[in-house]
Amino acid sequence: MSSLYKSPGVHIESAGDRYISLDRVETGVTAFLGVTEQGRRNEPIRVGSYEQYKKVFGAIDSFMSIAVRGFFDNGGRTAYVVNVEPEGGLDPTPDDFIGLQGTEPRGLLALERIDDVDLVVAPDLMHHHRRSVGFQDESHVLAVQRAMVEHCEKMHDRFCLLDSLPGHGLQEAIAWRERFDSSHASFYFPWIKVRRGEEVLSPAPASGHIAGLIARTDQVEGVHRAPANQPIEGLVDVAQTVRKRERDAAFDRRVNTLIGFPGRGIRVWGARTLSSDPAFVQINVRRLFILIRKSIEKYAQWVVFEPNEPALWKQIVRSCEVFLDDLWSEGALVGGTRNEAFYVKCDEETNPPEARDAGELICEIGISPVKPAEFIVVRIHQWTREHTEAAAADAEAPSAAAV
Repeated sequence: MSSLYKSPGVHIESAGDRYISLDRVETGVTAFLGVTEQGRRNEPIRVGSYEQYKKVFGAIDSFMSIAVRGFFDNGGRTAYVVNVEPEGGLDPTPDDFIGLQGTEPRGLLALERIDDVDLVVAPDLMHHHRRSVGFQDESHVLAVQRAMVEHCEKMHDRFCLLDSLPGHGLQEAIAWRERFDSSHASFYFPWIKVRRGEEVLSPAPASGHIAGLIARTDQVEGVHRAPANQPIEGLVDVAQTVRKRERDAAFDRRVNTLIGFPGRGIRVWGARTLSSDPAFVQINVRRLFILIRKSIEKYAQWVVFEPNEPALWKQIVRSCEVFLDDLWSEGALVGGTRNEAFYVKCDEETNPPEARDAGELICEIGISPVKPAEFIVVRIHQWTREHTEAAAADAEAPSAAAV
């Protein structure tokens, strides 16, 4: 700060007079739920490599270790691992993954305090199906997967990748997928085969590898790039071959398949969410909104308790416009001009006297994602709770959908 001032003395500045940048948050940070060989229980531990994971949690060939290794092999950089094993080394139950019972945060509830989680997977869940006492029925697996989806919807800032059940064929996987309707989740089929040395291991869930692919795509091209038609590293083969006609049927039912293409490797064929809402059918659209929401929410913390007046409004508008302009320049937003791609409105119209008297500051942001090309409104309130609602559009304007 001393370089900004040329003479000694007291220099007064207001937070409203400074330009505070709105930086995008890190994406691709993946939380792994499951039982590990060792390590503290029910405490999310951040790891930055597979070597670090082995040191902390052990190196046995389990669905967890295969998934974490696949995550880093495919470009993942940051993971949180939650060992859900109950005390005494007993078999886990669905609630050990969910964490509703007890006085200490466990499982998914333990992840609620980690703000930078972006993706959630539970590959080890499939290991316990019909092996552990608590997972003797498919409904037990369903309870955990539904809790994962509800967790992501509740937090609004993360997305989960669901695996198919062991032994399921494509038709069974499609039937299972129809139990969900959410834009905060996606579903993948079939399982994968990996090699350790000269040995090809038994099939394993693919969610960890796909999370790494998503993280890599974010880094190279951005969250607006659909995480599909990209090669998956570290695989020998898929556990089941999906034919062309079957692939088309799966795509129509929003099941993302893993396909082996001659000369091109194994690729994810599909980037669909599990939502029936046409505005959020694509994974990249939902994750773009998650990125914008988290970035603006983090930025807006400084606004709390600032004077609610035009100078502050202009500061917010300027920061948001710079942030959205960068996304538009990268191709994340549709429009030949900035005005077609997004708008930011924070003025007397969005902040009438009655709203200011109630201590509210409302900034309205509309964006046109790559697909679908519709404006979706985000409202940010000064008390740091975000409230979004569908906005009535003019007859000539595109229809709005609520985040």
